Amino acid sequence: MKIPILAIAATAALACGCAHSGFTLRAAEWPPAVIPQYNVDSVTRDSASNRTYALVGTVVDSASGRSIDAAIITLRQPGTHDRGTYSDDRGGFVLGRVPPGHYQLLVRRIGYMPFLQTRDARAGIVDTVRATLPVSNMTLQ
Repeated sequence: MKIPILAIAATAALACGCAHSGFTLRAAEWPPAVIPQYNVDSVTRDSASNRTYALVGTVVDSASGRSIDAAIITLRQPGTHDRGTYSDDRGGFVLGRVPPGHYQLLVRRIGYMPFLQTRDARAGIVDTVRATLPVSNMTLQ
């Protein structure tokens, strides 16, 4: 019962943040299948007040749909330093205070094929993403 209540609370907090902070939310899938244990309202307010971009997401196994912990999440932009984090034990992650621009999102984990996607980061936007990683059939020799 905790997940449905958490989903309702996160959606309500996000809606309140949208109404009061004056920014636009683009959601690839909201709520994500696994909701990160972050205060989404504080992320949205921070992005709106600092005119930066934020990405909230989950990393899951493409076959089973189970969350993948300790995945490496990286936003790359040529000519700047990479911005990154790791997925938590529920597959959730947040990358906040990202300056506007065009980025490559790369999600990697040993034993899985990487997830690669182009992201257009705009000021005041909080995006969501569900990164699905297929199992890799490569082995170490």
